[in-house]
Amino acid sequence: MANLKRKIAFIILLLYIFGNLGAQIRPDSTGIWFKNVNSFPGRFAYSQAILWPSSIAGHIGLYILKDDFDWSRAVTWSMYKQSFSMLPRLDKDHWSWNYEVHPMMGSFSYLAYRNRGAAIWESFTGSALNSVIYEYIIAGGTQPPSWNDMVITPISGSLVGEGLFQMKKYFLRDNYLTIFEKILISVSDPFEVLYFGFNFNKMIHYHGLAQTRFR
Repeated sequence: MANLKRKIAFIILLLYIFGNLGAQIRPDSTGIWFKNVNSFPGRFAYSQAILWPSSIAGHIGLYILKDDFDWSRAVTWSMYKQSFSMLPRLDKDHWSWNYEVHPMMGSFSYLAYRNRGAAIWESFTGSALNSVIYEYIIAGGTQPPSWNDMVITPISGSLVGEGLFQMKKYFLRDNYLTIFEKILISVSDPFEVLYFGFNFNKMIHYHGLAQTRFR
């Protein structure tokens, strides 16, 4: 029975991911799936389209790895009430979860704003806001909010995210990307690649580094 549940969850995860990709990679003239992101509300909405699918997929994947996980208690209303009625706690999750996964997710939130034209402080604010949304709303039904996560995620995520943003700018400096640079950007900033439907020429054009035509 446990194996069956894991298989069903894995299938749901695949359908969710590929369904989300299909929504993002649109065969229109630009390949961009969020067009009006020139203000904080637009960038906030765009960041939520990244935060929710990636967080839910991550939780499902984590649950699949737990052989003894009780799916009937994955999300409970009582835990939500507890999350909103108590102060955040110091969690004792594995160091890789707190200091690898959370900074990575924080960088995704940061880059969601930075890639769409936001300044550093707006991007940091957006990353911090997304961390609170994750702790209280997305994960609030499974565990109490963690204050160390809400501190570590935006700070480390912003540092990592800004580094990746500057790296991408450096790669795009001559309006051309090598195969190695394309792979590195795809791994470090996958949602930006999805934003352009894997069309790196459009990415170059969008960032103002191609003046007359796509290369």
